[in-house]
Amino acid sequence: MAWYPGAEKMELQPESDAQPAIVPTQVIFHSIAAPWTPRRMYEYWRDSTNLESHFGVGYDGTVGQFIGTQTRADANYRANRRADGTGAVSVESASNDRHTDPWTDAQLAALVALGAWLHRQHGIPVRVCRSTDDPGFGYHRLFPDWSDSGTACPGDARVGQFHDVVLPGIAALVSGGGTGTPLPPPRAGDAPARYRVTVNGLEYGYGAHGPQVQEVGEALVASGHGSHYTAGPDEEWRDADTLNYREYQRSLGYTGSDADGVPGEDSLRRLLGRLPSPRRVSLAHVVAAARTDPGAEQGHRTYGGEVRIVEQALADEGFLEQRWVDGSLGTRTVQAYAAFQRSLGYSGTDANGIPGQRSLRELGQRRGFDVTD
Repeated sequence: MAWYPGAEKMELQPESDAQPAIVPTQVIFHSIAAPWTPRRMYEYWRDSTNLESHFGVGYDGTVGQFIGTQTRADANYRANRRADGTGAVSVESASNDRHTDPWTDAQLAALVALGAWLHRQHGIPVRVCRSTDDPGFGYHRLFPDWSDSGTACPGDARVGQFHDVVLPGIAALVSGGGTGTPLPPPRAGDAPARYRVTVNGLEYGYGAHGPQVQEVGEALVASGHGSHYTAGPDEEWRDADTLNYREYQRSLGYTGSDADGVPGEDSLRRLLGRLPSPRRVSLAHVVAAARTDPGAEQGHRTYGGEVRIVEQALADEGFLEQRWVDGSLGTRTVQAYAAFQRSLGYSGTDANGIPGQRSLRELGQRRGFDVTD
């Protein structure tokens, strides 16, 4: 399977492993009839339907890839996979609900870069498909065989851009020898930056999603840099987060591109006092496991993934044998945690093997995981 280096990989399962292989000979562009980010597209295909595409492109030019390009995706009807094993790569893009709006400049740049990469990766010729199975580039409504019930996707504005901007842009990029990897779109004036970075395994910046985003937002509010929020921070990084973070960076004395509102390692550490870890453990979950697993059937796992992180940390500290790192917080793990508590100076009921917030945070700091609750 081929994965585009300019996209965030959000692999759909079981489709990615279960669907048949294809030899990509075509690229078909779609509009999804929703103003969605690539992550929202992924969540929709994961939870609500089995008619997925290979790629999704947001209004801001961010690209997500959901299935490798040499595996069938189901958005192109008879172009998905033909009897000879060839098939089409499908590219969805955010749009209004009627398919009538044009691609944004950022989307156009992303589509051109992606098209150039697909040409180089799979030898797809840079020309308009002349028939339903002719190699090349096309758009969903181009041939009836590409849609089982007819489609207006994409609308007239995007069809015009396909002919006037996208295909000529791919041809120019291919002939010019560029890399085909999209850069963040240029920003006008003081507009917020719209790109993402990865710091210590977690994403930050426009379009990032997760508890680490809300943690940054709450820290910005606490530090007096939350004026751009209208409803408070949550787990979605939006322009307001960028503008607030930019103010925070400037308060530290950063200037220029170092103060564009997208976190760097140094500013993030100064804001939070540490670099958040992608490994997270809920105190409430671990306590529930410590109260449930010892009395349950042998090997019972209440919160196996989080417990395994704690057990491995105890083993690394020398309090638990490696063979008992199994995700079940049973009697041996309780005893090991009690020994760890005693090593911190706790005694009596404070060293009973049931994790507390201070002891679990100490273990996390030593062994590289975060504690929630």
